[in-house]
Amino acid sequence: MNYRESISYLEKAVSFGIKPGLERISVLLKYLGNPEKKYKIIHVTGTNGKGSTTAMITAALEAAHIKAGRYVSPHLVEYTERIYAMGKDISREDFAYVATAVRHAAESIVEEGYEAPTEFELLTAMAFLYFAKVGVEYAVVEVGMGGLYDSTNVIVPVVSVITNVAMDHMQYLGNTLTEIAHNKAGIIKESVPCVTAASGEALIQIQKEAKEKHAPLYIYGRDFAEIARHAVHGGQIVSFRIGEKETGDIHISLVGPHQAINAAGAVMALKIVSGSDPRVTGDAVRYGLAHTRWPGRFDMHHVGNIPFVMDGAHNSAGAVTLKASLEEQFPDKRRLVVFTSLKDKDTDKVIRLIMRPQDKVFITTAPTPRSRSEDDIAAMLPCPYKEEPDTDTALNDAVAEAKDGDMVLVCGSLYILGEVITWLNRREDK
Repeated sequence: MNYRESISYLEKAVSFGIKPGLERISVLLKYLGNPEKKYKIIHVTGTNGKGSTTAMITAALEAAHIKAGRYVSPHLVEYTERIYAMGKDISREDFAYVATAVRHAAESIVEEGYEAPTEFELLTAMAFLYFAKVGVEYAVVEVGMGGLYDSTNVIVPVVSVITNVAMDHMQYLGNTLTEIAHNKAGIIKESVPCVTAASGEALIQIQKEAKEKHAPLYIYGRDFAEIARHAVHGGQIVSFRIGEKETGDIHISLVGPHQAINAAGAVMALKIVSGSDPRVTGDAVRYGLAHTRWPGRFDMHHVGNIPFVMDGAHNSAGAVTLKASLEEQFPDKRRLVVFTSLKDKDTDKVIRLIMRPQDKVFITTAPTPRSRSEDDIAAMLPCPYKEEPDTDTALNDAVAEAKDGDMVLVCGSLYILGEVITWLNRREDK
């Protein structure tokens, strides 16, 4: 298959839906020679912040001159963004190569009577195969959803990270924090250290499961913590306590109080890795955190003289962190918000946290049948709004209306961020 054929093949597999379970991915990887066993893995889950944490850990490993890979989801513009190694996203040619190999394996296991793998299982197998092909030493692997039955959970990592636990994906993970925490704690393996910033009843559940698996558990606020922090434009300066030692000031390129907590978890995980790999030095960690880039997560630009921010906040926990970042970086600006949301998200709470009476919302739809209707969103808003035919028009209208003292904000769903990035790139090319 070429790249286009590979994408077509993967998109057809979407029809198989989301099917939690490890049998299909286990058989598929066995058929491929278990590539996931050929390098060390750091496994990351959590309701919010797992992508940012994955990016920070990867950047620090690279700063330590370690051959590192990263697997994340979803992509914003191209599928190739999901699989990254040796400092760059997988090429289209290599994507097609591993997709073809995985397709042959998938067709073989179906012939043997197994269920057809889902799209995410195929992508996971592709990532693991590619990491083996290019010879990574470490792969930082982000869970797709939950943990216990996620297709990434066939691995045995050197350290697991659970960033936090909040209500999300309840139809798959459970209707209580304890149930969701149980699902995420599924990535904890026998005797493998785990780092977490979870709290409350979720932390109680994680502690219980870590104890049952004899896994050392490192808890934010007890074993590691942020001890001082101040925001700077486009980032922040943070110092941490790791065990009994303090790090001193570290510059972090990602914005917001929540990113300081994510960074603390990344630093703790890297400290554990450094115990068996002396290449992971304090200097490498500092450089990695200062140079982490994570598109679409409080991603700041300027369109003309107008501040322009896009953020993937799509649930109430994400909206809380976005609100804090906005108040810290742009406290006095009116928000012109390009917004959409999905039917299964807590849209009303996101709106209450982000939109104020003085703001204006440009409502668009996400490119998915799960998108909430514009009329439904409009009924929840506390401020003026305009229903737009598409995301490009919404962006153009928001920017055209913006004046000194305004900012443009895009949020509500990761699904439209790819369209926003493409729109920004077109403006920059003019």
